[in-house]
Amino acid sequence: MREVKRFEALSVMKIAAIGYAVLGLLEGVIFSIVFSIAPFAATLGAPKLPRFFGLMFGGLSIIFLPIFFAVAGAIGGGLSAAIYNVAARYIGGIQVEVE
Repeated sequence: MREVKRFEALSVMKIAAIGYAVLGLLEGVIFSIVFSIAPFAATLGAPKLPRFFGLMFGGLSIIFLPIFFAVAGAIGGGLSAAIYNVAARYIGGIQVEVE
């Protein structure tokens, strides 16, 4: 068994930012599709949404969500690495069996 004693916070932040940016892009595509359909899918009694609404929010979600997710993921990854490093110092790291 080997023990992971420490994670470099900056490297965890980079990987987390890339991973969360990809997730944000996928969610941005889903939001784009939903917001593109929303102006045409008004039900009885519901006010119809303007057509620019779908283009504006759909287009912005593909740009904004990956950036937002990347920043949030990097901050969360860095904090998680820092908390792990402190905890591992006192109680030991994660044990991994490698070949």
